[in-house]
Amino acid sequence: MLLRTRITLIVALGLLLLVLGLRSAGLLREQLLEQRLSAIALQGQTALWGEMLAAEDRLLDQALDQLLADSAFVRAAQARNTEVLEQILRSAALLPGDDQPLALVALLSAQQEPLSWGVALQRPVLDSVSLDRAFSGEVVSGLRMGSQQKPLVLSGRTLAVAGAHGPIVLVLARHAQHALQRFAQRTGAHTHLIDLRGQLTASTDRQVWQRAALQLAPRSAHYGTHTVGAITYILNSTPITDLSAHTAGALVTLDDQSEAAAASRFLEQLMVGGTLVLLLAVLLGLNFYLGRSFRPLDRAIAVLQALARGDTSVRLEHSGDDEIGRIAKAVVSLRHTAQELMASRALRERVRRRQERLIQRQLQHLADATDMRSREELLGLISSHSSTPNAPAHGDEELLRRLAQVMGDLTQRLIQQHQSLSSMVVELREALVTKTRLAGLEQELQIAAQVQLSILPRQLPDDPRVQLHCHITPAREVGGDFYDYFAIDAEHLGFVMADVSGKGVPAALFMAITRTLLKATALFVASPPLCIRKLNDLLARENEQMMFVTIFYGVLHLPSGQVHYVNAGHNPPYWLRGDASVQAVARTGGMAVAISEDFPYREGTLTLAPGEMLFLYTDGITEAFNPDAQEYGDARLASVLQGLNQRPTTPADICNAVLADVHQFERGAPQADDMTCMGLRYRGSA
Repeated sequence: MLLRTRITLIVALGLLLLVLGLRSAGLLREQLLEQRLSAIALQGQTALWGEMLAAEDRLLDQALDQLLADSAFVRAAQARNTEVLEQILRSAALLPGDDQPLALVALLSAQQEPLSWGVALQRPVLDSVSLDRAFSGEVVSGLRMGSQQKPLVLSGRTLAVAGAHGPIVLVLARHAQHALQRFAQRTGAHTHLIDLRGQLTASTDRQVWQRAALQLAPRSAHYGTHTVGAITYILNSTPITDLSAHTAGALVTLDDQSEAAAASRFLEQLMVGGTLVLLLAVLLGLNFYLGRSFRPLDRAIAVLQALARGDTSVRLEHSGDDEIGRIAKAVVSLRHTAQELMASRALRERVRRRQERLIQRQLQHLADATDMRSREELLGLISSHSSTPNAPAHGDEELLRRLAQVMGDLTQRLIQQHQSLSSMVVELREALVTKTRLAGLEQELQIAAQVQLSILPRQLPDDPRVQLHCHITPAREVGGDFYDYFAIDAEHLGFVMADVSGKGVPAALFMAITRTLLKATALFVASPPLCIRKLNDLLARENEQMMFVTIFYGVLHLPSGQVHYVNAGHNPPYWLRGDASVQAVARTGGMAVAISEDFPYREGTLTLAPGEMLFLYTDGITEAFNPDAQEYGDARLASVLQGLNQRPTTPADICNAVLADVHQFERGAPQADDMTCMGLRYRGSA
């Protein structure tokens, strides 16, 4: 194969690899961009659907306010007077019908059969959990599957607590189709609702859904393209929840992007075709250029072949300073060199002898640079090789071989010494780098500890009805324990004590995430069990590190002193009662957070009398050890609290006294875990 052909093939291969690399990079970039866009689209669809449901909830809340403000309606509801109720609903334009805004009006009681107007439901209006929430006075709202699986957006509120039959809950509902239509208007896409079996329950265009013939998993989000004939849709499917925070199905949108897809395919084909044409033109031009450039080189090769045959009469007619010109000058020099070879042979022999003596002297100097043992061995070898200075000519090769052997041995010894010194230098340099990194890491950990402590609350609640004091001592620079307290509204105070599994930086990061999510969720979810359940679902969903956190979360009703709480695998707090007794707060049976999704948590209640106190802590206190490997334990903690409850104390006094007793017990033993405690005293209603 000719050289120019090989060059052309190499260039062609290089260009092909370059094009493939650029194409691969483009595809990877498109994939990453698509993943980012899919995440944004899914989040946006979820947020917009929540906005549509919120708008429906506002309409229902307005109707609820209107009915609850009507005393005649309240009396008729308590008396179950259907005629009066229907008359009031009709006069208020709220009686369900084909042309009415409401799809369902229902009155629910724990003792009597429900009264309802509108769509017939195949199952109860509210599930048991939501009904209990409504009876407790909580506003219940959200999505609910009704008759024939048609989704409804409903809102329920307690109507009255008077009468022999207990509280009555008024429930109003609208078809979810209204929210679906507004969602489709906002997005410009065909919008559909499917249940957990993948069956269509509501749609803005059922024909589009039938043609699409989709098979989706409602519990999982999905984003991509879907082609039906000549139409290309952007498919976006996000799970939706009902009023019990359970997954009820999925919201599916199909956005027609046929024109954009066709334009994209045309541009891609145009780019591929243009690239192929450009590559072909470059290769043809390169082959033509190399053919003309290599013609003088072919003539030079012919001249060299003649010189190899002994024909020195040939000449190379080429001038210039390029490669061919330098080859012609080299041919002339080759002829002169052959003529001078014999004349220089004798001179080279004399020079060789002189160089041998010089090499021996240099070898002796190099041997002096080695250690004592190696120097003696090498000098012995040099002396033996120089003992026959007048060796015959046929022994020159043997002498050079022996000198080369000495040089090799000497070189090996010098290399070993150099390697030893180099290894020592590298080890010293690595030690210095390690020391510098450790110093930087220690400084970063100190900064992290300051940042961690700074995110914990410092400002005590500005409320005369409650008194708080908290303390945390990390076992390392950063830890996994945290506490928190925050005002949910004017009458409720949330307080938290938590312990993240593990220690150090991973536990600190997981602590920060847990605290942020818990506080953000608690401000919008009043029920402690639901709040902890939502937090558990958020943390367990993408918990690849399998970390978990134990949490005691309570909500104090400031006017009454009633505490609603959830214990998710945490140490039970101690209740310092007004009769000078101390008792552990009853557990609620919940496991630690972030282990498994959809875990139901139960609620516990207690009522603090004015002056009574709760003492919350982490296991770093009860699991402290002394030098004798003895554990501090729950019994000793309860005994200390019992003694403190015999006299007037503040939350700060309680915390400081417990920590002082723990440190006295440890007797200088290293702290094994983070120590965190909180004292909360209820002073009574202002």
